[in-house]
Amino acid sequence: MTPTLAVFLFSIATLVLLGAVAVALQALRNERQIRGRLAVAERDLHTKNTAMEQMTLAHAEELRVRDHEAALAERAAEEHTAAQVAAAQEATRAQVSADARAATSNAVRAFGTTVVSLGADVGQVVSNALRENRSDEVYATLTRIDHTVQQMIRQAQAYVIVSGGLPGRRWPQQTVGDVVGGATGRVRDYLRVRAGHCDLVVMSRAVEPLVHTVATLLDNALRYSPPSSFVDISYQQGHHGVTVIIDDAGVRMSHEQMEEARQVLSGERVVDINALGPSPRVGFPGVAALARRYGFAAYVDGPNIYGGTRAMVFVPSALLVAATETPRPKHAEAPEPAAPPPVAEISPPAPEPEVVEHDRTSGGLPKRTRRVVAPADVRADTTEGLARPELAAAWHTGSRHGRAAAARSTKGHDS
Repeated sequence: MTPTLAVFLFSIATLVLLGAVAVALQALRNERQIRGRLAVAERDLHTKNTAMEQMTLAHAEELRVRDHEAALAERAAEEHTAAQVAAAQEATRAQVSADARAATSNAVRAFGTTVVSLGADVGQVVSNALRENRSDEVYATLTRIDHTVQQMIRQAQAYVIVSGGLPGRRWPQQTVGDVVGGATGRVRDYLRVRAGHCDLVVMSRAVEPLVHTVATLLDNALRYSPPSSFVDISYQQGHHGVTVIIDDAGVRMSHEQMEEARQVLSGERVVDINALGPSPRVGFPGVAALARRYGFAAYVDGPNIYGGTRAMVFVPSALLVAATETPRPKHAEAPEPAAPPPVAEISPPAPEPEVVEHDRTSGGLPKRTRRVVAPADVRADTTEGLARPELAAAWHTGSRHGRAAAARSTKGHDS
């Protein structure tokens, strides 16, 4: 090989080498540029991914919040709906219960009023028969029937009162002693009652409620005391009224029974006909209802001086009137007609005929005969309401009160 050729070949090799180096350098620069772009792209992608992740997280949180709010709203709606359904069910149950209670009270009151009305009719028949028949046997039988009817009327009136009804009609003003006498005539063992006398006068609207109240407490005292014992009635006059005190020698109430009676009589525990249970006792609830309506008070306490129970009825001064304002009433009130005429002023009745006690019947009731007969003009005004002179004084007043009050109890108002 010649030197020239060698130089030429070396030159070509050098050019090739330089070209290769140049290509390599260019490739290296390109690679660096590409890597830079890739790095920038990766950074951009990472930023975008991060932003996307943040957006996704934010959106997911928003979705979670919205889902939670939707769940809360749905739960609140369900609770509201459930509350509305429960309220509607409770209102329906309350309405059904109220309707049932009202129906029960109305049924008991209607039944009691019917019994009272029928008893009044029987009492009127007995009263007429007593005026027409004066033999010992007939007298004893009729008076026993009449006394039993008065007890039946009192029991029926108690159910009427507890069911929201009224005790009966308004009576003329009576003394407290006459009120106790009328109450004595409505109990079974009236011969065991020993009562004092009190001249204080009770206003007319409170007479019948007080007679029923004292009769109920007397019946309770007689029922739970020995048949050989007596029940004493005394009076305590005070600045604010008078108290009728009933003492028996019977079985004392337990502490629980006394507390229950105190709550019922004081009005702390109101008992209606629907809460009396399968064996209803309407005595104390009836007394409490009358006391609330008319403004007197009844109490029980014990033991008393006899070791038994003491019952008290406090009649406030608001229910008392001056004795000078009291006209003496007729012997008995006849039932008022369906359409009564205007009430006229009560004229003083004729003096009562004197009676003398001759004998007693087999039932222990005193027999009486007239000694002086009222004038004809007086008898003409009192034909329907004549007293029954043959009836025993111990229950005569209560008999006529119960009969006429029964006739009025169907009116549904307190005149």
